[in-house]
Amino acid sequence: MKHLKFIAAFFLLTSLAHAASVLDIGTDYRMRAISFDKVDYGQTGDLSYSYFSERAQAHVGGRFSPNLEFMTQFEALGISGSSSGTIANPTLNPGGSRYPNTGFTPFVQTAYLKASQLYDWPVDLTIGRQPLTLGDGFILSDDDLGFTGLRLQSRLPVWDLRADTFWMRTGSTLEGSGNADIYGIEFTKPMHNIRYQASVVNERDATGETQFIRPSENANDASRYPAGTDFTASNITKTFYDTRMEARLSEGGFIKGEFALQSGEVDRSSATLGNVKLGGYAFLISGGLFTRFSKYGPIEIHGSFGIASGDSGGGTDNAFDPTYGHKYDGLERSGFGEFYGATLYDALPSSANPRGLPPGFSGMRVIGAGVTTHPTALLSIGIDYFVYTAEESPNAANFGVGSSDDSLGTELDIGAGFAYTSYLSFRGSFALFSPGAAYENTQNARRIFFEATGHF
Repeated sequence: MKHLKFIAAFFLLTSLAHAASVLDIGTDYRMRAISFDKVDYGQTGDLSYSYFSERAQAHVGGRFSPNLEFMTQFEALGISGSSSGTIANPTLNPGGSRYPNTGFTPFVQTAYLKASQLYDWPVDLTIGRQPLTLGDGFILSDDDLGFTGLRLQSRLPVWDLRADTFWMRTGSTLEGSGNADIYGIEFTKPMHNIRYQASVVNERDATGETQFIRPSENANDASRYPAGTDFTASNITKTFYDTRMEARLSEGGFIKGEFALQSGEVDRSSATLGNVKLGGYAFLISGGLFTRFSKYGPIEIHGSFGIASGDSGGGTDNAFDPTYGHKYDGLERSGFGEFYGATLYDALPSSANPRGLPPGFSGMRVIGAGVTTHPTALLSIGIDYFVYTAEESPNAANFGVGSSDDSLGTELDIGAGFAYTSYLSFRGSFALFSPGAAYENTQNARRIFFEATGHF
């Protein structure tokens, strides 16, 4: 009944929008039919799942004066068609408790006010729960859930620079049960075909509820960490220094490059574990070439290479690990590979591997290449191939038996999309992941999905 009330209220607002052009109202709906096979690479036989994943979004807002904007967006997420424990499976719901509700009950995704050109100054102020992504989300992205806080964007009077400063709180439903602070500043220098950006982002988690276990620490090693050892951190601070460049090439080609350094400290409650200094770095470059003239229609060739440092077990934990880097797409992973969904520091999790990487491994090198062609104006076909390698292998003294081979695996993705109209599109994908020798079990895993997306 509450779903019907929500739908009725939304369509009432939709009808009002036609009478009042100041309103901005729209909906997006996506349904995916997903099939996973051998998600633990053969550890428990043919472990397979087939289910439907849904995401609905609806927004209402508008510009009610030349300088004042209001926007509220609702979201509903859900899984159906499999067992009752599906939503608790980290492979099928990698976000865990990230969302306030995963039973397809609407919740507020964003709600904010934006005042532009304050007192005719070149300054915009946004207040409330709002979207925030720096660049492509390399070190910071709300991943369509919103951060609550203040954001000030301005045009500086020197060198045509743009400044973006913010102070946000993650809220009780974004990461764990407490709140974390995120604050920082980004400077952008736009040019004709190139954009340069530099930013500093700080994370501070003083909830005293977050467990911190270094990738080089084996928490199951009773000789070092007896039962009851408390890995809870009373305070975690991370600072990221990031530079980014993006250039547009002729006919739609592009090149992007980003480099980030990490520093910080973790204060752990246990005196025996002590504090941990944080370091590390990450680098990512990607590019694509596009031509409109080929016998297969318009075609794009693209590639990427990324690397992030890992934890070698020394006095400093150098595992690059931004807590709020981009990695989610609704209830699914988003990253390098349709199956593995890798960032440069983690991948699709499982019950045995919460970070996606085998125990003791950290940091990643990712090499990807692919081609996308458009045989017709409405049809696109793409093929991508990825190679994943770990930067740091487990210390035999800490983890005992286990492979030290740094190969995490390879993945082949084949996908096709069809735009039926500008309001309705379809897409299908087949992903085959071949685990590397770093994993104890190495049977091929696959993910097949078909999705329909509509919006108005």
